[in-house]
Amino acid sequence: MTKRIVILLSFVLLFMAAVAQRVPTFDIIIGEPGNRACMRLPRGSKQVKAMLYCHQNMTEEVLFRSERFCRRMDSLGVAMVFKQRGSQNWDVTKGCQEQFDEMVKSLAKASGHAEIEHVPVIPFGHSAQATFPWNFAAWNPDRTLCIISYHGDAPRTNLCGYGRENLEWGRTRNIDSIPGLMIEGEYEWWEARVRPALAFRMMYPDSRISFLCDAGKGHFDLCEETQDYIAKFIEKSLENPRPVGGEYYSRWIADGSETTDPHECFWYHDKEMVDMTKARYASTRGKAEQYVSARLNGDMLTYNPDSHIKLNARCDKGEFSVEPVFVDETRNALSDNHADVKPRVVVISGPVIQTGEYTFTIDPNYFGEDPDRLWSGITLCIEADGDDDYKSAVQELNIRFN
Repeated sequence: MTKRIVILLSFVLLFMAAVAQRVPTFDIIIGEPGNRACMRLPRGSKQVKAMLYCHQNMTEEVLFRSERFCRRMDSLGVAMVFKQRGSQNWDVTKGCQEQFDEMVKSLAKASGHAEIEHVPVIPFGHSAQATFPWNFAAWNPDRTLCIISYHGDAPRTNLCGYGRENLEWGRTRNIDSIPGLMIEGEYEWWEARVRPALAFRMMYPDSRISFLCDAGKGHFDLCEETQDYIAKFIEKSLENPRPVGGEYYSRWIADGSETTDPHECFWYHDKEMVDMTKARYASTRGKAEQYVSARLNGDMLTYNPDSHIKLNARCDKGEFSVEPVFVDETRNALSDNHADVKPRVVVISGPVIQTGEYTFTIDPNYFGEDPDRLWSGITLCIEADGDDDYKSAVQELNIRFN
């Protein structure tokens, strides 16, 4: 990692008070453009107790944009670190461990918090970065507080989100007693991704593998309820970093049934975490689906079921509008069959500022005027809450700029 250190204090502009979405506010930025590490220190904490560590992929940015989640990390004394380029598999032969060690030394020095060099780490990764948290822990068991694989890979999975083979841990590495959480969305469900997690838990009885089906959610979103669940998991891990015992509860089953078969159950910190899990599962069971889409600058977007991101569009730079709408199951025609709620647009990733309820503009200062930024566009999510009759709905949208 470069020795050049750029310290930016609150470099982003504040939004209008009525706007919920905001750009990430980092206290420290180190490294060269395109390969920067950015840190948010916990507000009101004299000492950092742990460090949430993310690599850039997509929904990692949601956590840094979320005032709700950041406040929870403040209350726990957890710093949040975002690295633009990070190893997807944590292959230590490629230098990722040395880069990490140098990064935390630089962050500790730049922030004046010497403890950052040694605090426990919470590796968090989404999708193509969802394998790295397990492997990071296997190579850093004494340094890892807990593990979060979001939308989401199992430890030692044969279906890595980055699409290549996993690393072999060898005979001596393990993640015994380290709390680990795998999350998979209901609308992205793939049983072959879940099975390796259950197999790992049975093969390694000292492992602590939790699981949450992100009920009513897909692959690209990270809602407030799930942010709260993750924050609670971190809180429990801080209170009891190497838990003995715990609770076991049934894996998610689509028809609403439960099982007591130990081969089909996951581990949880305690009854409170089990109750939170049950509540999330109950929130969608027996309800109808509703569907959402959007108009970009007044024009209806076309849904492509064969695309990884189902809504794709191009737009001129400058202010633009994204208006959410309810649609039928084809996602191309308007529909009146939906919950009595108002849909919203949520920023997922990329250099964008939300200027109004449905208006946006490019942020030229994102990550400190980074000419080598890795964002070729932005990703938004159209979201609608559920009610007594309908499940919640989500639909991702990628916009590239002319």
